[in-house]
Amino acid sequence: MYRHLRLPGILLSAFLLTVPLLNGQSLEEIERSTVEVDNILERARASDSDTEKERLATQTLNMARSLRYDGGIIRSSIVLGEVSARTGKTEQALQYYLEAEAKVISTGNKVAQLSVQTALGDLFLKEKLYANARRYYHEVLVLQPNDYRIKEKIADACLLDMRFDSAEFFYKELIVKYKEEGNNARLVQIYQKLANAYDQNGDAGKSLYYYLPIEDLVERFGTSQERGLLYNNLGRQYAALRDFPKALEYFQKAELQCVYITCDYPEVMFANMGIALHNTGDTKKGIEYLLKAQAILAARGDKAALANLEHLIATVYFSNNDLYNALTHNTESIRFAKETKQYTVLADAYRTSADLYHDLYDFEKAFEFYRDYLNILDSVRLEEQSRLQRLNQQRTLLAAAEGQIKFLITRQNIKDLELSQERFERERLELLNKNLELVTRRSEDEVLLLQKQKEVDQAQLREQTLQALRARQDLRLAAQNFDAEKQQRIIAELRQQEKIDSAQGLARSRELDLLRRDKDIAQLELDKQANFQRFAYGVGGLLLVILGLLAMMWLFARRTSRRLKGQNKKIQTQNREIEEERRKSDVLLRNILPDEVAQELKTRGYATPHNYESATVVFTDFVNFTRLSTTLRPKELIDELDTCFLAFDEICDRHGLEKIKTIGDAYMCAGGLPIANETHPFDAVRAALEMCKWLEDRNRNNPNAIFRYMRIGIHTGPVVAGVIGKNKFAYDIWGDAVNLASRLEALGEPNRINISEETADIVKDQFRLTFRGQKEVHNKGLVGMYFVEA
Repeated sequence: MYRHLRLPGILLSAFLLTVPLLNGQSLEEIERSTVEVDNILERARASDSDTEKERLATQTLNMARSLRYDGGIIRSSIVLGEVSARTGKTEQALQYYLEAEAKVISTGNKVAQLSVQTALGDLFLKEKLYANARRYYHEVLVLQPNDYRIKEKIADACLLDMRFDSAEFFYKELIVKYKEEGNNARLVQIYQKLANAYDQNGDAGKSLYYYLPIEDLVERFGTSQERGLLYNNLGRQYAALRDFPKALEYFQKAELQCVYITCDYPEVMFANMGIALHNTGDTKKGIEYLLKAQAILAARGDKAALANLEHLIATVYFSNNDLYNALTHNTESIRFAKETKQYTVLADAYRTSADLYHDLYDFEKAFEFYRDYLNILDSVRLEEQSRLQRLNQQRTLLAAAEGQIKFLITRQNIKDLELSQERFERERLELLNKNLELVTRRSEDEVLLLQKQKEVDQAQLREQTLQALRARQDLRLAAQNFDAEKQQRIIAELRQQEKIDSAQGLARSRELDLLRRDKDIAQLELDKQANFQRFAYGVGGLLLVILGLLAMMWLFARRTSRRLKGQNKKIQTQNREIEEERRKSDVLLRNILPDEVAQELKTRGYATPHNYESATVVFTDFVNFTRLSTTLRPKELIDELDTCFLAFDEICDRHGLEKIKTIGDAYMCAGGLPIANETHPFDAVRAALEMCKWLEDRNRNNPNAIFRYMRIGIHTGPVVAGVIGKNKFAYDIWGDAVNLASRLEALGEPNRINISEETADIVKDQFRLTFRGQKEVHNKGLVGMYFVEA
C-alpha cells in the first residue's frame, strides 16, 4: 500500500512541471479541444474499470494542462485521485487532490472545493492522520457550516484520535438533530460509535452510559435480531464491570431472542453465557454452554475461533481445579493457534500449559512451556513494535509529502503565471500589428469606395435622363390610343341600339302566339274537370269498402303488436340482467387476477404458468404489528389495514406494478409481470418511495394513526407466475427472488427501503443509494444490501 510513498524530489517536480505550452491554437480550436476533454471525462466517469478510468483521466489531464483548461484539470485530478485512493496508491491520490485543490481555490469554484477538501479529509482519515483529516474537514465547515455529514466525520476523527471530549461535542449536535427529526436509526449509530470507542478504550462504565439509550430505542423500534445483539453487548459491559449477575441477566435475554429468530452468531452468545455462569458460581452449566459454542465452531471448521474458545474452556476448567480437562482443551488451543498462526493466543496457551504442568508437578514440561511462552511473547512484541514503527514512519512521510507537494504546486502556479504573462504580451503585440494593418487597408478601401461611388452616381444620372425621355414618348402614344378607342366605342353603341330594336319586334309577335295557346289550354282543362267528377264518384264507393277492411286489420295488428312489445320488453330485461351479471363477474375476476390472465382464463378455461427471467418483487411489513394488533378491536385493525392497503393499491396502479397478495400486515407486489418490461426495477423503487412518503404524510396529518413504521424489501430476479386453485382462483408468484425480497424486508430498518445488490446495480444511476455492507441471510449466505435515500 505504501510502496510508492517516497518519491524522489526530481521525479515529483517532473510530475508537476511537465506542462506543454499552447501552440498558437485559434479560439475555435481551443473550444473544440475543451469539449473533447469534457466528453472523454464523461466516458471515464461512466467506465466500470479502474484501469480504463485512470487511462482516460490521465489523457484528459494532459490535454487540459496543455490547454490551461482549469475545469478539465480539476475534474481529471478528482477522478484520478478517487481511482488512486481506491487502489491503495495513497501518495498519488494526495498529489492529484492537492493539484485539484490549488485550482479550485484560484478559480473560486466552491462546489468543487467542497468535494476536493472532503476527499482529502477522507484520505488522511483512512491513513489515520487524524489531525490532517480534521483540518480539511474544518475548511469544509467554513464554507458549509450546517453540513452534518462533515461534522460526523470530524467527530469520527476525534474519536479515533482518542479526543473523546471533542468527539462528544460534535456527536451531541448530531444527537439533537436526529432526535428532532425522529431518526432513530441514525441515533443508534451515533450512540453505538461512542459506546464502541469507550469499550475499546477499556472504559466499560462510559460505554454502558451510551448503551442505555440504545437499549431504549431498540426495545421500542428494533427487531428481535437487533435486540439480541444489544443484550449481548450490554452483558459484556456489565461483565467488564464485574457485575456478573447483571451480565448473566442480559445474556439470558439475548438467548431468549434466539428462540424466535435465527441468531447470526450463536457461539458468541453461548460463550458469553458460559463465562457469566462460571463467574456467578454455576461452573457446570457454564461449561455446558461453552461446549455448545465449541460444537458450533467445530461444525463450521472455524479453527481461528476454536483456538480462542479452547483456551477459554481450559481456563475455566483450570480455575475449577479440573487440571486434566484443562490440559486437554489447552492442547487443542495450541494446535489450532499454530495452524492459524495466532501467536498471541499461542503465547497465552503456552503460559496456561506452564501453569498446569506446574500444578501437576511436572516442572520440566512447565519450564519448557514457560520458555516457549517468553520466546513467542518477545517475538510478538517485537513484531508489533516494528509494525507500529513502520506505520508511524509512513504516516510521517505522508504528512511531509503534503507540504512538499503544495510547495511544488505553488512553484508551478508561479511559473504558469509568468508563462501566461509572456503569452499575453506576445498576443497583445500581435494584435497591435494586426490593427495597424487593418487601419491601412481600411484607408485604401475608402479611396476605392469613393471612386466607385462617383462612377455609380454618373451612371445613375444618365439612366434618369433616358427614363425621362422614354416617359415623354409613352405619354404621346397613350393620347393617340385614347382617341382611337373613343371612336370605336361610339360605333359599338350604335350597332347595339339597332340590335335592341330588332329584338323588341320579335318579342311582340311571340306574345300574340302565347295568348292563342293559353285559350286552347283553358278549354281542355274544363273538359278534364267534367270527366274527373264522374270518375271520383265511382272511386269514392270503392274507398269506403277498403277503409272498413283496413280498420279491422289495424285493430288486429294493434293487439298483436302489444303482445310482441310485452315479450320484447321481457327479453330485453333478461338480457340486461344477464349482461350485468357478466359484467360483475368480469370485474370480480379482474380484481382477483391480472387482465391478461383473466382474459386467458375466460377464453381457454385455464391459465398457463409463465417463467419471467427478470421481475422485481416488493415486500412491505408494519413494525410491531403483533403487539399493536393485541391492543385494537377487530374493526379498528381491519379499518387501519384497509386504509393503508387501498393507498398501496393505487400507488401500484400508478407505477405499473401488479399486486400479488396480502398476508396479515404484509403487502406483496411485483413489477415486470404479467407483461414483461424493462423498467420494473425503477417502477418498484419509485413505488416504494411513494409508499414511505404516503405513510409519513398520514402520520403527520393523523396523530391517531396506528401503523407508524414499516420496512420495505426489494429484489430483482427470475420468478414463475401462474394461477392456482379450481373454484377459488389466486394469482401468485414463486421463486428464490420472492424469498430473498422477504428476507431483505425482515433485515431492513423502519421507514427505510432495503434493496439487493442485483436491484442496486440496475437503478444506481437514477437513485441515491447507501451501501450497508454484506449481511448474513438464511440459506443464502452473505448478501450485499443498499438503502435507497429519499
